[in-house]
Amino acid sequence: MEKKIDIIFEDENIVVINKPYGLVVNRSNTYKGETLQDILYKKYHSCFDGVEDEEFISRSGMVHRLDKDTSGVIVAAKNVDSFHFLQKQFKERRTYKKYVALVHGEIEDEIVEINAPISRSPKNPLKMAVVSGGKTAFTRIEKIKTANLSGNVYTLTDVFPKTGRTHQIRVHFFAIQHPIAGDIIYCAQNLLKIDLKLFNRMMLHAEVLGFVSPGTGKFKRFVSPLPKEFKI
Repeated sequence: MEKKIDIIFEDENIVVINKPYGLVVNRSNTYKGETLQDILYKKYHSCFDGVEDEEFISRSGMVHRLDKDTSGVIVAAKNVDSFHFLQKQFKERRTYKKYVALVHGEIEDEIVEINAPISRSPKNPLKMAVVSGGKTAFTRIEKIKTANLSGNVYTLTDVFPKTGRTHQIRVHFFAIQHPIAGDIIYCAQNLLKIDLKLFNRMMLHAEVLGFVSPGTGKFKRFVSPLPKEFKI
């Protein structure tokens, strides 16, 4: 039975998807379950028939990725030209990305800008970390409000990553001692137990994605509705 996906927008060039948390985007040797990539390949298999571009086929048109436990808007291309057209925008940082994150503790400043390089953690290969000499990473954080939930203080934020490093938002929040609620990698176990009772997920959502749409040449923004857990 074909697994259904929530499609925000679709034309002959792209499909924009509202990815649920818990769904892995890319195939890998370490994950044997069904991925978003698998679902797209099955649904749009005719897009890949007779195509020689190995990267387009191997990615099933996926232009970028979201972490398994991040929900929200993600785009895939339905042909080779659109795939490379969109890839170029991501590589050149010409896309618009807005996330919403609920993090531990009270962030006092209304705006926080983090310019800190990221690389694989030298202490734990499963983690990324702020590492001198790592890849440039810049994140802008705008405070929405603080909330007291079951005696625990959280801050709800809008997040604007200017670069797209692995775990970038998660690592930058961890670096300023405000880990994202429900983050099983970067959150302390005592905090994680509280989060999973309150939310049962990582509280990071890709709310808006904007890019120049292939075919039309017009800049469009696509929105993934905020999940109910974020409405605090």
